[in-house]
Amino acid sequence: MVWNSGATRRGFTLIELLVVIAIIGVLIALLLPAVQAAREAARRAQCTNNLKQLGLAVHNYIDSNQVFPSYSMPNWGAGWAWNVSWSDAILPHIEQQALYNALNFDVPPLDLGSFTGQDFRQNTTVGLTVISSMLCPSESINTQPTLLTGGDFARTNYAGNYGGPAQFASCSGLIIPSKGAFGVPSTAGVASLASARDGTSNTALFSEHLIFAGPPSPAGSNTAKRALFQLDSIVLTYDTGDVANLRSFVAACKSIPNGTQPSSAESFGAAWALAQGFSTATTGYTHVMTPNSDSCTGRQGGLFDFSADGSQGGFAAAITATSDHPGGVNVCMGDGSVRFVKDTIAQETWWALGSRKGGEVISADAY
Repeated sequence: MVWNSGATRRGFTLIELLVVIAIIGVLIALLLPAVQAAREAARRAQCTNNLKQLGLAVHNYIDSNQVFPSYSMPNWGAGWAWNVSWSDAILPHIEQQALYNALNFDVPPLDLGSFTGQDFRQNTTVGLTVISSMLCPSESINTQPTLLTGGDFARTNYAGNYGGPAQFASCSGLIIPSKGAFGVPSTAGVASLASARDGTSNTALFSEHLIFAGPPSPAGSNTAKRALFQLDSIVLTYDTGDVANLRSFVAACKSIPNGTQPSSAESFGAAWALAQGFSTATTGYTHVMTPNSDSCTGRQGGLFDFSADGSQGGFAAAITATSDHPGGVNVCMGDGSVRFVKDTIAQETWWALGSRKGGEVISADAY
């Protein structure tokens, strides 16, 4: 028996199927950037909140100590012993009292040459502890503890403002060392609210720094802003008001040929627990290059410049604020407020935000 329903079965033709697939593809292409933008907005909001918590913690610290936390403390004298950083000082104010209690301030957190005779491994547990509020959610590389010479340490994306261009004034920021390289006393001391003559709302306290990626990070690559480049031709000056020297340095840093290999001294964000007068890069930054530019150092007296202030060689290097946020970086001001500063901010305005007592006048719409 032959079955004949008298009806014609109709399905999708190949062309119709391809059209439907194309429409779905277009919809996904339209929606995906919106989803990604929403996720980044949430990450940036969390980053803003992290910085607000750090700003509040610093003001709680000031209530007890009358000064901003030192960039590095205490200092272990001659040798390559590292100090605890400003982060350690505010641990009780970011709900990390247990970590603070576990930290032995009588022992350096890292001693590369065993100059102190102290067993720095006593602080290994503290240094290895990952603190989520010290990490930006937009950071795109592994934020787990990293191996430095001598030990493993948990990383950080947040850095203290060491100051604006040292050609104008060394250590002019709010997070500066009480001592410089190898135990030499710093002429700057620590900052206080009274010393912030430009106003805490006009002076940066913290910003962001992408964690170092390690080699290779050549100039022009997508990891270049995680690296530090040496400018052999630039001899740095300090506390001289030498604008020509500053502008030569900035111009050279902006024009590094693509493919140039960075310095080996890449320690950005390598350890929240560490600091040293000769290395601002670990938990500090400077207001020399505008946000998300390259970081550079020149020469001073024939040596690459990594020391703390003008009294012992200076630190006029550009350790630049960087982030994975599109178009700029978050900055926590001295009053605890957080602002998003665009990469396109005027150079002079960025310099002014780095100085606590430069006397600059910054209009409300300058950035």
